[in-house]
Amino acid sequence: MRNLTEANLTEAVLARTVGCEDARTRRILQSIIRHLHAIVREVEPTPEEWLAAIRFLTETGQMCDEKRQEFILLSDTLGISMLVDAINNRMTAGGTESSVL
Repeated sequence: MRNLTEANLTEAVLARTVGCEDARTRRILQSIIRHLHAIVREVEPTPEEWLAAIRFLTETGQMCDEKRQEFILLSDTLGISMLVDAINNRMTAGGTESSVL
């Protein structure tokens, strides 16, 4: 294994996505990786803070079942569902706004 450092870790992780055959999925995964790494560099969480974030996501997942999808609610709460809808339904001249409501 090569010598991973703070400086080269993101590129090393991105290199692991080359096996993803679907170009769009690969692009999304790579963007998620870049943005998450940038957040960690910006915020510089302690191991305890990072573990708290992981626990939050774990607990969210544990509340999910066949009828209850808490990650959708989290997406709604963070404004991501609306942003995806807005991007995919951009208003044309004279059109009406889209809404997830």
